[in-house]
Amino acid sequence: MPTSYVSRADAAALIIEQRSEEIIQAAAQASVALSAFRRVNVGTSVLRYKILDTLPNAQWLSVPPGEDIDLAKKPTTTMSWDDATVGVEEAATIVVLPENVLDDSTIDLWGEVRTRAVEAIGRLIDSTVFFGKAPDGSAVPAGFPVGGLVGMAKAKGNVYESTDDIVMDWANTMELVEDDGYDVQRAFAGPSLKGTFRTATNQQGQPILANSFTQDNAVAPFGVPVSYVNRGIWDSTGADGALALMGDPNLAWIVMRQDITVKMLDQATVGDINLAEQDALAMRLKIRMGWTVVAPKMPGAPADAFPFSVLGPNLP
Repeated sequence: MPTSYVSRADAAALIIEQRSEEIIQAAAQASVALSAFRRVNVGTSVLRYKILDTLPNAQWLSVPPGEDIDLAKKPTTTMSWDDATVGVEEAATIVVLPENVLDDSTIDLWGEVRTRAVEAIGRLIDSTVFFGKAPDGSAVPAGFPVGGLVGMAKAKGNVYESTDDIVMDWANTMELVEDDGYDVQRAFAGPSLKGTFRTATNQQGQPILANSFTQDNAVAPFGVPVSYVNRGIWDSTGADGALALMGDPNLAWIVMRQDITVKMLDQATVGDINLAEQDALAMRLKIRMGWTVVAPKMPGAPADAFPFSVLGPNLP
């Protein structure tokens, strides 16, 4: 007969499972727009500013033959400025947790909630600023620029359709901004563009991730650093998408009335949950901000000059 022994099943009641308190998750991603573009702090819900609309002109002095040049009249010129405004809007989110759930948790739930809620607001801001839409399809304030930076650049005609040559595509897209009188100082793209850079080769079949395409071991085509926008936000393939956006980030303004604030609630009614009656707590996060693009007139530039351009997907 077989030898007797104590099996795992026999001792199951005595075996205690070890539970890890570590949450397996991706690192929270910060808003690219909030960190890359110029921040303008305001104390009211509307920012009113003036932007140069008409540039002055200068001329050489001249006189008809026989007249004294020392008595020539100096020409006059004009300048003008336009008024513009930016409205501040509010974005928010609330997370409700029952007190019993908080009491029984072995991790800092509020810390986890706060990190991911801040990330959610950052995703909303990036999606709105770059593409003019919310990640979940909800409404975007009507006062914000339509289509975001990508849509605005396309509306101005600053779009170059990509080919199989990322080097020339990049150069031609930069040229659209330069022709309008501005300098390309930064580019923005989705993570998928990293693969395009890694596999790109020159005419000799050698990788181009060297020389003018790198800077401090980071990809910087022709000296232009690239910021990669949160996964799930950047549209690289659709009709409204872009492989990359590039331009002068100093001319995209984040108008900040109130940065992200956090408030704990224990007496309010949130939806159909009465926090006091149902022993629950809530964390509310909100931000009050607006955004715009300023495009001051540049000498010799076209009337519809715009400081950003788009490298568009090659659509069928």
